[in-house]
Amino acid sequence: MMYGCAEPGSVFPDWGPQPLEVEIGPGRGGFALDYAALHPSRRLLVIESRKADCELIRSRAARRGLANLEVFQGDAKLLLPRFFLDRSLAGAHIQFPDPWWKTRHHKRRMVDVELARLLRRLLKPGGVIDFRTDVPAYFREALQTWLEAGFRELPEAAPDVLSTRERRYAITGQPVFRARFENPATDIVTLPGSRTGRDWRDIRRK
Repeated sequence: MMYGCAEPGSVFPDWGPQPLEVEIGPGRGGFALDYAALHPSRRLLVIESRKADCELIRSRAARRGLANLEVFQGDAKLLLPRFFLDRSLAGAHIQFPDPWWKTRHHKRRMVDVELARLLRRLLKPGGVIDFRTDVPAYFREALQTWLEAGFRELPEAAPDVLSTRERRYAITGQPVFRARFENPATDIVTLPGSRTGRDWRDIRRK
């Protein structure tokens, strides 16, 4: 099922009664497919910018009979406020977002102050962000960004589903940085000053 891109606050899709979760940037869908299969009572929507990956995930989900997984192509920061009412999401998954290493591309980095403020609004109280990356500086900056937005970091826990990349890293020994954050029932805060959450630096891995 496909939906038009309505203006924020106008007409929203009726997603049904299942707990609603979203994955931003699923790539080829390894995590999304396994997660939807493991949690059939939840509805998982994935937003991916690459058309070929969207078509691949849709075909793999159809073969596995995953009626609780839906795929949409587009820019997540534009689609999220047009798809979901405030406090309607039970969870959000952001795994291994593109680091966009070149300085001129830093503005494209997914996790920033804008996204943190948006997810504070869209997630229910108690809703959880699942964040994973293999870039240490991205992890440190994202951690600060989530916490400054008012999210609470949850205790470490082993993930119930690993992405394709994580399974590969388990063999090669490449470290993965994971954290989960809970959305509290408090007001959304205004994040300080000119900080964007995108202006970090790190050594690019070969």
